[in-house]
Amino acid sequence: MKFENKDIFIAGGGSGIGLALAGRFLAKGSRVTVFDRTLDQTRLQPLLDRAGDRLRTVKLDVTDEKRVVSEFKKQAGRSSPDLIVNSVGVVSAVDFMNLGLEEFDRVVRVNLYGSRNVARAAGTILQPGSRLALVASLAGIVGSYGYAAYASSKFAVVGLAQVLRMEWKPRGIGVSVICPPEVETPMVDYERSIRPAVVGALKAFAGTLTVDEAVTGIMSGLEREKFLIIPGFRAKFTHLLSSYLADSLQHRIADGIVKKALQGR
Repeated sequence: MKFENKDIFIAGGGSGIGLALAGRFLAKGSRVTVFDRTLDQTRLQPLLDRAGDRLRTVKLDVTDEKRVVSEFKKQAGRSSPDLIVNSVGVVSAVDFMNLGLEEFDRVVRVNLYGSRNVARAAGTILQPGSRLALVASLAGIVGSYGYAAYASSKFAVVGLAQVLRMEWKPRGIGVSVICPPEVETPMVDYERSIRPAVVGALKAFAGTLTVDEAVTGIMSGLEREKFLIIPGFRAKFTHLLSSYLADSLQHRIADGIVKKALQGR
């Protein structure tokens, strides 16, 4: 998919990866509609100044299915989207026995049900030749210490994308799932202030990307219409380990990192 003169919807486009993607798409000549629960004008204004009427913003909470469907249909009445990206996500980094049900539910509601709601709305407006992209995480294909809620939600998003790929292919609609490693975003800055040290040690194995590095990899994958998009060489290597090596070897590597990090407390 080429991005010149395309119409693109981005849920969660007000910050982080979603905001950076909006900027890249606009730079390539696309028209972008950003949906976000909090529209921070200090972040969006530079894009509005450059893009003018090629950028629209809509305040939206993806956990509200009825509003997601109605707003997507409303905006599609102006321009049918060629690509819809869901980049909404929240993080939780708490070991399982300290993780309350309320926190688990919050993460699953935003990450999984938010993805489900965006997909549901997308399925009512996307036309043959268009594409849905769900941002999951490397934690959605490789489990990690302290990520009981986050990994559960992201593994489910990957599973949802696999089902949608099969169901929507006969309709001529493509599906991608994006699984980046740690990316330098405001969400990750917050996570670092609350997560156990072990989480950081495990994440170091898969590497950390700048937002620009992550978005470059994501854009490349979307242009090639790939299903599974993993930006970053070390993240790809981590996925390779989890996919093709015996569980015993993968577990030995992870357990060694955890043991060393726990001893260093």
